[in-house]
Amino acid sequence: MAKDRFLLIKAWSYILWMDMDHVLSQLLIAELTDRTPVIYWPTCCLHNGYIHTNGFELYFEPVSDYTIFDVANSDYTFYPPVWDENNLLADDPSKETWAYRNIGDMLTCSANVLVGDVYFDMYSLIPFIGKNMPEYGMTVRQIYRYLFKKYIRIKSDIRIEIEGFYNSWLREHTPVLAVHVCRPDQNQIILKNNGREKYRYFSRSYRKDPKSPIEKKAKISPWPWKRKALVPNEAYHKEIRQLIEKYDIQRIFLITNSVEILNEYRQKYGSMVVATDCKRMTDDDTDSYLENPMVKRRRGIETLKDACLAAKCEFFIGNDFSSLSQAIAYMKEWDSSSAKLLYWKVGKRKYPINRQILTSSRRQNIFQKAAAFLRKRFAK
Repeated sequence: MAKDRFLLIKAWSYILWMDMDHVLSQLLIAELTDRTPVIYWPTCCLHNGYIHTNGFELYFEPVSDYTIFDVANSDYTFYPPVWDENNLLADDPSKETWAYRNIGDMLTCSANVLVGDVYFDMYSLIPFIGKNMPEYGMTVRQIYRYLFKKYIRIKSDIRIEIEGFYNSWLREHTPVLAVHVCRPDQNQIILKNNGREKYRYFSRSYRKDPKSPIEKKAKISPWPWKRKALVPNEAYHKEIRQLIEKYDIQRIFLITNSVEILNEYRQKYGSMVVATDCKRMTDDDTDSYLENPMVKRRRGIETLKDACLAAKCEFFIGNDFSSLSQAIAYMKEWDSSSAKLLYWKVGKRKYPINRQILTSSRRQNIFQKAAAFLRKRFAK
């Protein structure tokens, strides 16, 4: 890579694994453009509370020998033009307008420093991969896995903590099933009889490869009068029971941010359930972004630790809409018999498995339509 061509990868979200997804797609851009990657997560990130400290390096080793202070050079040119050597530590509040940030401009610009502060889906980058690149011909998850193994090295103190937990609680009790269950989303999805929802839920899951071997839809009747209210996370237990019966699962490594879900699984599966000691919330709690810096790093370690431990297990069930579940899916080469990412599906649309889906009554709608028709006729 050229010594005077850099890609500065800044944070995109406030969630660690969403930022890691962003980092990996930007690392592919660095290879496509022959640039040296430099990663900087500023203090606005959820898991970084230190002033002028690189949040990425609280958890991972640097991906190159350069820092943000090396690229903040007055002799360099910058793209997008909003950036210069004086404001690289700040965040651009207008980045969501995507001005000067289309893929073509990003891949062809000649500036010394290209700033990657917006998210590009890996699917949109695949057409630009040349035949001479090692990623050529790979699936999206294979590209994620390749880049993760090539660039991402976890800090030694976190690796020691991960190995210690695995050796103490999981190693002697194989096969182990890892299960990631998000706490129920309070926003309901209300479907009409034609299958269209009153409130649409957007996610990158809509753009995933439909032939992915580990995505698993929870079946929903296509007939409106046969549908029932879909309880959040209800589909997990059927999948868990099937794996226990088929593969004689010895332990369930549970990843969840919900106190209620942890209690439910311990009551249902007893001593099979193993979980790390981390902060969890009740259904009434809201996310907190105001913790002190040391606590913030601890929260980041907890989610990183859970993902790495899950990747060491023989089986995995997760949430297709969760960045944490997606990370576990690409950290290891799973197949359809060992891993499943769950989601609700109605018609051609996907919905998070941790959301409640309500359907209106067909009988009631028929009467309503008949009454409306008669009112209209008599009005004439």
